[in-house]
Amino acid sequence: MYDVTFHLEDGTETVAVGPDEYVLDAAERAGLELPHSCRNGMCTSCAGELLEGELDGREGTGLTPEQEDDGYVLLCCSYPRADSEIRVGERVQNDLLGLDAF
Repeated sequence: MYDVTFHLEDGTETVAVGPDEYVLDAAERAGLELPHSCRNGMCTSCAGELLEGELDGREGTGLTPEQEDDGYVLLCCSYPRADSEIRVGERVQNDLLGLDAF
């Protein structure tokens, strides 16, 4: 099990995630309501920004190589490979899409 800490708009929440469990599934199991839609790595609704640690998100294809290099991950199809910290929420979506957060 790995500890994954989510940096939310209003604080942080740490969830234990198994090595063969999608990060989004574990977050939902813990009662977190994170944005998502397609659940197959295409729509980027579940994107987060990896601040620390390591995730394996090879199954997702919705991010460009540049977005991946910038630290974005798709939580619906990413497995933890170390204790990690991930920023999630509307600001991540706005940053990913190049929009200013109001």
